[in-house]
Amino acid sequence: MNRKSNSEVRDIWNTNAAFWDKRMGEGNDFHRLLVEPNQLEMLDIKKGDSILDIACGNGQFTRKMTQAGAHVTAIDLSDEFIKIARAKPLADKINYQVIDVTDTTDLNKLKGNIFDAVVCTMALFDIENIEPLIGFLPKILKTNGKFVFSLLHPCFNSGEYTLVYERNDTGGTINDNYYVKISNYLKSQTLKGIGMVGQPIAQHYFHRPLSEYFKIFFKSGFYLIDLKEPSFKDIEPKSVYNNVFKNIPPAIICSFKLIK
Repeated sequence: MNRKSNSEVRDIWNTNAAFWDKRMGEGNDFHRLLVEPNQLEMLDIKKGDSILDIACGNGQFTRKMTQAGAHVTAIDLSDEFIKIARAKPLADKINYQVIDVTDTTDLNKLKGNIFDAVVCTMALFDIENIEPLIGFLPKILKTNGKFVFSLLHPCFNSGEYTLVYERNDTGGTINDNYYVKISNYLKSQTLKGIGMVGQPIAQHYFHRPLSEYFKIFFKSGFYLIDLKEPSFKDIEPKSVYNNVFKNIPPAIICSFKLIK
């Protein structure tokens, strides 16, 4: 792990935390319509379940799980995000901690816990090296426990991609066409981009093809039990982004189960 770059990632999220909290609130349309319902369905939370929330940000999904009856430990690399989350409702029922999941020493702070499930909402691509985390999870996740996570879809909405809108006149009929141009999908690489227009500074994205994600999980004793690729198909389009992603999924949500 490159400690210098990891420190930079922390500094970027500390700088962007207040802006993201203001814009995200309790979930933007992307989260409310595409991510949240699918993650909740896969988690199938029972009252009293113990859940670890990785890269919790301002805690918006943490609070959803708490309201559903779970006992949640929520962690993030950014101390600013944790400070914001602790100032939100239900903080007295949530165990918030600042933990760097790329650092095994930091991960050891979680030893002694046994979780029913682990969740990571739209954040694995924000982490430069996920192998320490995935390799550590069998120590704190019960047998047959789940790891549910969501990603910007690596095939269509990550790495080197361009959203395209074209209009043509064919035989007197105006046709609007929307699609995605993709290059270097199989190239694992670090890119910088804007997650939300107007944020103070650009953030790092660590693009990986799906095969790389899955290989790391399989190596640590996980197997895939569910996968969903939601889109804006049934939602009134508001932008080129929504139109492009009507029949192409902008996100992927996976559920893995641990075998010991």
